[in-house]
Amino acid sequence: MSEKVKITVEDSLNTLKSKLGYNEGYAEEATKLGIYDDIQFGQRPEVTLVTCSDSRVMEKTIDDQIGKVFSIKNIGNRVEPNMGSIEYGVNHLHTPILMILGHTGCGAVRAATQDATGEHPRIIRSLDFIRPTVSEVQKLLIKKGGMKSYMKNHQDPPATPISEDTYFETLITEANVDNQIEILLKDDAIRRKVFSGSLMLVGAMLDFKDVYSKNRGSIFVININGETDVGKLKKLDVFAGDGTIVINRIKRLLVY
Repeated sequence: MSEKVKITVEDSLNTLKSKLGYNEGYAEEATKLGIYDDIQFGQRPEVTLVTCSDSRVMEKTIDDQIGKVFSIKNIGNRVEPNMGSIEYGVNHLHTPILMILGHTGCGAVRAATQDATGEHPRIIRSLDFIRPTVSEVQKLLIKKGGMKSYMKNHQDPPATPISEDTYFETLITEANVDNQIEILLKDDAIRRKVFSGSLMLVGAMLDFKDVYSKNRGSIFVININGETDVGKLKKLDVFAGDGTIVINRIKRLLVY
């Protein structure tokens, strides 16, 4: 359950004034620099991004240039509520990358592991898309001897010591990203584009909790076109040339 916060009309007005004041300065600077000059009449994004609505997750972590990321956000970075937007990104804007970006410390994932009694029905419905993934990870951990055993035996440990709860939530977040990729591969139009090589599905994690790296804000690849095995991902033919930067960013905690 979320904590109740009392907000007054004055609070809302002050926030609006602050944001519009910021925007005034931004618009003046953007006009001087000509930031929008080349994109007034169309967009040419390079990535269709499905990510979480969490305010800490920002498009600028992959590109701070306006017009380069076609962004779709919802709690838990789910594809089902936004397939129309996704189809537009890959079939009309023709982005070569469709990225599902989860993140460490995801509130939606944490909420999906807890009792949601009292939450708004629409929030509960959103969390219901994630709850089966919680069960999948729990069953996997049972088969592997439990949480402590899994953490002890995992060959690639976290960048810093983390709690069992954080580890568990990260496993669920990775599994959720994997499941979104699987849903996308069931879509005929998207699957055909992946099969032809004109589209790459990328599952990734944004980390600001020192799980994958001590460099907060780093993105790590955990899935490409449905492949989740780290060893196999690093040996993909597409990385045979200058793929070092991608290979060095392939890392995941969840092993099926």
